[in-house]
Amino acid sequence: MHEEALMNLGLSLNEARIYQSLIDLNEASVNTLSVKTKINRSNVYDAMERLCDKGLATQLFIRGQKYYKAIHPRRLLELLKEKEEEIQQLLPELAKKFESHKQEEEAYFYRGVEAYKNYMFDILKEKKPYYCIGGKGMWFDPRLKFFRMKFDRERVKSNISFNHIFDEEMKKKIKDPLKFNKNNYKFLPKKYSSNLAIEFFGDYTVIYSGEEFGKLKEEPTVFVIKSKDISEGFKKIYQFMWDKL
Repeated sequence: MHEEALMNLGLSLNEARIYQSLIDLNEASVNTLSVKTKINRSNVYDAMERLCDKGLATQLFIRGQKYYKAIHPRRLLELLKEKEEEIQQLLPELAKKFESHKQEEEAYFYRGVEAYKNYMFDILKEKKPYYCIGGKGMWFDPRLKFFRMKFDRERVKSNISFNHIFDEEMKKKIKDPLKFNKNNYKFLPKKYSSNLAIEFFGDYTVIYSGEEFGKLKEEPTVFVIKSKDISEGFKKIYQFMWDKL
């Protein structure tokens, strides 16, 4: 039931199944685990060794027979923290190499809901005012709920202002984005509404489309242009529209 979540923490499929079975059984022999998980005995032995190495299980000897017992699941959080610490140690070197290859201008795209979050990270990284033309509240897609809450806390902490020119329909269809902290907004007349959304911040310009208010496409594609000149040009267009609305 929780195999995928456990595998996301770095456990193999066998390890995830066996650890979950140990939680259910409290303690068990290799034979019992093999029957319950339908994993052959030799693979159970190998997986148990790795679970013990990770601090997720321990050995017991009862009447001369070896049994295994799960360690409290809070150990999973400790594993997650250890992985985070490893990444924090790697990050400076990796970031230095990555940034040494940066180009002044580039274009690329993100595809999928998880990839969509990458451009939101770019907003936090730039720490510059954010602008949007044709806003539709698509950040309020249910699939982004918890990520958006964390993102917005970091945005406010970094004092990043929001500046939106929303489609007129936003007034009735989804009002939550209007309540963003540090948010300035106006509305396009209804006849200028479209499926297009354009966003820009720092040196980035982001373009994507949406057919529903408050919801991304099933598999969204976000086009990103990194160019100071293009971003500055869109800011002037935004200011013209803002002054006229």
